[in-house]
Amino acid sequence: GSVATVFLALLAAEVSGSWNAGVIGGAMFSIMPAHIMRSVAGEYDNECVAVAAICSTFFFYLRSLRSPGSWPWGVLAGLSYAYMVAAWGGFIFVLNLIGIHAAFMVVIGRYSSSLYKAYTLFFTIGTFGAVQVPVVGWNPFKSMEQLGPLVVFLVYQLLELCDSLRRRAEKKKKPMTTTEFVTLRVKVFAACLVLLAGLVVLLWPTGYFGPISSRIRGLFVKHTKTGNPLVDSVAEHQPASDRAFFHYMHNACYLAFPGFVVCFFHRTPGAWFMILYALVAYHFSTKMSRLIIICGPIVSVLGGVVLGTVVDWAMEAVFGLLGETKEKKPEAPKRSGGMGSIKRGVGRIVGPVLVAEEWRDLQKFRRTAPGMVLQLAVALGIAGLGFDQARPLVTEYVQHCDRNARGLSNPQIVFMHRMQNGQNAIIDDYLKAYEWLRDNTPEDARVMAWWDYGYQITGVGNRTTIADGNTWNHEHIATLGRCLTAPEQRAWNAIRHLADYVLVWAGGHGDDLAKSPHMARIGNSVFPDICGDDDPTCSKFGFYQGGEPTPMMAKSLLYKLHSHNIKPDVKANPKWFTEAHTSKHGLVRIFKVQNVSIESKEWVADPKNRICDKPGSWYCVGQYPPALQPLIAKRKNFAQLEDFNRKGAEKSAYTKYIEKNQGQGV
Repeated sequence: GSVATVFLALLAAEVSGSWNAGVIGGAMFSIMPAHIMRSVAGEYDNECVAVAAICSTFFFYLRSLRSPGSWPWGVLAGLSYAYMVAAWGGFIFVLNLIGIHAAFMVVIGRYSSSLYKAYTLFFTIGTFGAVQVPVVGWNPFKSMEQLGPLVVFLVYQLLELCDSLRRRAEKKKKPMTTTEFVTLRVKVFAACLVLLAGLVVLLWPTGYFGPISSRIRGLFVKHTKTGNPLVDSVAEHQPASDRAFFHYMHNACYLAFPGFVVCFFHRTPGAWFMILYALVAYHFSTKMSRLIIICGPIVSVLGGVVLGTVVDWAMEAVFGLLGETKEKKPEAPKRSGGMGSIKRGVGRIVGPVLVAEEWRDLQKFRRTAPGMVLQLAVALGIAGLGFDQARPLVTEYVQHCDRNARGLSNPQIVFMHRMQNGQNAIIDDYLKAYEWLRDNTPEDARVMAWWDYGYQITGVGNRTTIADGNTWNHEHIATLGRCLTAPEQRAWNAIRHLADYVLVWAGGHGDDLAKSPHMARIGNSVFPDICGDDDPTCSKFGFYQGGEPTPMMAKSLLYKLHSHNIKPDVKANPKWFTEAHTSKHGLVRIFKVQNVSIESKEWVADPKNRICDKPGSWYCVGQYPPALQPLIAKRKNFAQLEDFNRKGAEKSAYTKYIEKNQGQGV
């Protein structure tokens, strides 16, 4: 959190050229709930590390654009981005935003050799670091989500090639005319476009290009369902509401739009970057509430920019009266034959219309002594009025952040609850259950539980879990869903080859029964025999209005373990599962799997049966034991709604159902 705050302050100062903006933005960000919810002070996880990496990468990149000689900072931007890739899957956002900004600079006629060097350093070093991360591999050159910045990189190489040819011609005392330079660019780009199109035509049928993931696709559609039941089951993947924005950023939200407008007056590369950042972050966060995390930095920067501008404006008058003047930054040399020429031509025509002569006269008056005195008087008036009006808003913001900080700093697996007798009690069932696993099971014990609790079982219980909080392997989680929702004996036939214990959340409060429809739907997307193609939402796996379970639910392993010896005539068969531990308030139940297959356990534990991305690598993926191959053979490769080039993949009944409803506008 502190590292992220420092880089945020530097970022705000870099964008605005004002240390006042940096200090104010950093102060806002340091306590903002959108930040501390993913920090050491709150819910510490991958995003905690990633927020600091996001701020540092953006700062180093914009620092490399400050002046023509600043491009070496691109090295640090690339290294910071490589660290970001290793930290969080949200590196896609960082890469594409920088790519969009680099492309935008060309469109507005701000391309230069220093920009070329900065972006090239960032992309080459960052991509080299990214491909070293096993789960990323060569995706920067294959994934549809990452090809955009690669295309920008290639365009930059062509632009610089044309510029170098023009410089060479100038050295030979044969300078190119604007028409000749434009013709050269057209020829170079046309030739490369033909080559690129041919390459795409050759590679497309081979399935070389990876599909856009359902999470990314969900950011560009109006509906809230992606066609992937796993993604749709996560609450954080649903759209954010206005209430959520205010909760996580509070009164700082009101400063975002004024800061956004002020950036248009700065018109520096950093200011344009913040404008693009604001648009992208707002759009994406409205589609997925989890991405409010990326709004924290931009809202803080924009808030710092607008308040810092006001402070600087007031101080400018004071220093002006004392005789100090602001140094003018040297203008970059004007280029011909590109978007810059077009922009200047339009400016000469439209400029006098948009900017009145009176405005120019006002700017000249502002630099005179009377103008500075008037500016100082106005600034003092604004400061006095602003302080009086802003004090309660600042107090509200600080108090709101403090309340949220206290709530976020509380452990998630221990909480206070008011009992029926009116007394408050500390509920630590989850913590004690994980500690029981740690203290009462063999070190090589494997625990099957729904993926939500995987990190907790591993981190607190120090035991291997069949699925952790990572959801990248859809088919594996679907297999887990099949085991938990299958009839007891059928589930045991598979589980005895995978786990030694089964852990379920019970006792209400969003327990496993509440999540079980998602388990069934996810499982059915890969194993269609669970609910059948005629029931894509698995409505047959649930409860009737009176609370009675449907026949499919009543037979399931999950229901048997959840309600074991609690509901009449509901009991797990001791031949297959025996109760090992139930927490004090019944929120967690752990069952020991009987007659575990030692042969399968030893086969899985043997390093020879793991698949590593390369010899000697730490990244090695396990395999299912041979005894489970008949079950695994029944799986269908899950094809997401947008997986247009996956071979051998079919759309699940759930995906078809969502696609049909979207087509009908449901």
